[in-house]
Amino acid sequence: MVRIELPYPPTANNLFINAGRKRVKSPQYKTWIVMASLSVKDSHRQYIGPYSISIAAKRPDKRKRDIANLEKAVSDLLVTNGVIQDDSLCERITMTWDAGINADCVVIVTPFEEGLAA
Repeated sequence: MVRIELPYPPTANNLFINAGRKRVKSPQYKTWIVMASLSVKDSHRQYIGPYSISIAAKRPDKRKRDIANLEKAVSDLLVTNGVIQDDSLCERITMTWDAGINADCVVIVTPFEEGLAA
């Protein structure tokens, strides 16, 4: 099991911008990657194969938000930092808003166990 506390992730809508004919990472996304990568320790770099992920996030304000839009940035960060082998190996995702956590976002990654009740 890997547990990582991260800064609040950018939403999927804010990950990329158009730069001419190319899509590039937005400045906000680049900054978040640098800050979030500081939370990944060497002990987290396990290159987990098939996995389950749980993501809990604090609501940053009272606006309506789609929690599912936070997953892509988190999953890509985990691949880039060697926590998981590839985000295509995700077998289960659980996401929740949680005002009681001590970080903006808490991620728990565990190797996937087939047949485990959801």
